[in-house]
Amino acid sequence: MSAPTPESAPAENRGRGIRSQLLVAGLCLLLGFAIVTQVRQTQGDELAGVRQDDLIRLAAEITQRNEVLEQEAAELREDRAALLSGSVDSRSAEDYLEVQQILAGTVPVEGPGVVMDVTGTSDVTAQDLVHVLEELRNAGAEAISLSDVRIVASSHFVHTDDGLAVDGVQLEDQHQWRIIGDAAKIAVALDIPGGALDAYANQGATVEVEERPLVQITAIRTVEEPEYATPNPGEN
Repeated sequence: MSAPTPESAPAENRGRGIRSQLLVAGLCLLLGFAIVTQVRQTQGDELAGVRQDDLIRLAAEITQRNEVLEQEAAELREDRAALLSGSVDSRSAEDYLEVQQILAGTVPVEGPGVVMDVTGTSDVTAQDLVHVLEELRNAGAEAISLSDVRIVASSHFVHTDDGLAVDGVQLEDQHQWRIIGDAAKIAVALDIPGGALDAYANQGATVEVEERPLVQITAIRTVEEPEYATPNPGEN
């Protein structure tokens, strides 16, 4: 056999390198296949070692545990819904009570509104005061006091020998209205032609109206227990 020429030597070397790489790749594939087979065989052996009765019992326990977890989840969802509903009902009840207290005048209140000072009221009549109150309510007043008397739905004005009285309390020649609500709207309503300010002016009284970002009404009323009226049990 003749020795390879210089031109054929590189080609032979490349051929050997390719064969070596193919051999290594083949060995790697065989090794990987052997590892996967061994893992599967091991898992199969572990399962094969468990008795059928144990497998059935294990499956039953897993099923039962899932049912318990589903039941607990359902109960938690019901509890959450009940809590949310209860908080909403409680909040609604609190809001309703707060509104009723404001309307009944049993709690001090504050908010934006108007303060109206009136002097020279000797010729002012009870009907004039009723007219002023109607204008204030029509303008959306939410809380009103007149000279430290909280005005509520049952409030009334009378003219006595000593002058005007509101809910049995005698008014001085100078009195003050404190009104909580939309200040701009109330001020406009008071100043309309033929309105509350004109009613005072026609009786010779002087009125000063001031819009304020904060008006405080500290006068409160004591609610008397109804003597005749009772809740209807057939109504919610």
